[in-house]
This record gives sequence, structure tokens and C-alpha cells, in this order.
Amino acid sequence: MRRNLSATFALAVSFCAGPPVSAQTEVTRPDMNIPECYFSRPAAVIASLKDAPDIASEFKRLDLAVADVGEPFVPYDVFDGSKNLPHRQFLRAYTFVDRTIGWYYHGGLGTHIHVFELRKQIDFEPGASREPVLRVTGASLSGPPCEATQALLDGVRGPNDW
Repeated sequence: MRRNLSATFALAVSFCAGPPVSAQTEVTRPDMNIPECYFSRPAAVIASLKDAPDIASEFKRLDLAVADVGEPFVPYDVFDGSKNLPHRQFLRAYTFVDRTIGWYYHGGLGTHIHVFELRKQIDFEPGASREPVLRVTGASLSGPPCEATQALLDGVRGPNDW
């Protein structure tokens, strides 16, 4: 009886644990379609971090590893140090007159598109230029990206307001 219970437990754990980390592979695009959006304000589309060095710089300043569109990333929660790849991928950003709103894919158990706001601000860090730079404001949402972007434009600051 004890042997059968141990075997059953081991089998159950193997089903729940999923594939081993070594079997987890990187991908170059999320397993989802990127929607086409229409907003209440005109916007310019940014399709790559190569076209938005200020956003890439802000990710680096925040120590947030984000792959660019088409670059490999690991879409799982499990850390695999052998690959040294990010677990997020930039999808798109929209530049409005007074702000930029970006999207990145965050894979794993809680897979979602993270929608975040950036605005031009004066950086007061020692040695920083006094020219305005693009900084994350803290306003962010998860969910359908078009609707989340419009909500940020409408003044929603976080999930409790939405």
C-alpha cells in the first residue's frame, strides 16, 4: 500500500511540475496576436525599442530586462540561467502629445500584457542633464492592451481605479 501511494504521489508531482527547466526554450514572439487599436487622441506607433532608445534606456535604469520585438526571450516563470534571456518582450508603444504608453509581454503563470505610462521629466540625479527625459510614472495596468491604454489616457492610474 505504501509503495503504491509513493508511486501515485510521484506520478502526480510529475504531471504538476511540468517539463524540466532544460526543456524550456526561448521564443521570439508571444503566443498571441497584437491587436490594432484606435484611441480618443492621435498617436504615433513605436514598433521596436530600436526606434525608442529613451524607453530602452528607462528599462535599463530600472534594471528591467526586456527583449525587443523579434528577439529571443523566455516566456516562463522558471529561471533558466543558462540562457541568460529576459522573461519579457517589448510589443509596442504609442507616443501621444503629453505622454508615451508602452506595452510589454510578461510570460509565465500570470501571463499578461503590461501597459505602462512614461512622461518627460527633469532628472535630478547627480550628474544628470537638466533636459527632460522619459521616465516611467508608476501608472500601469494589465489586461486588454487597447482598453488599458485608453484607460491610462482617461486618467486611470492603476488597477484599483479601473
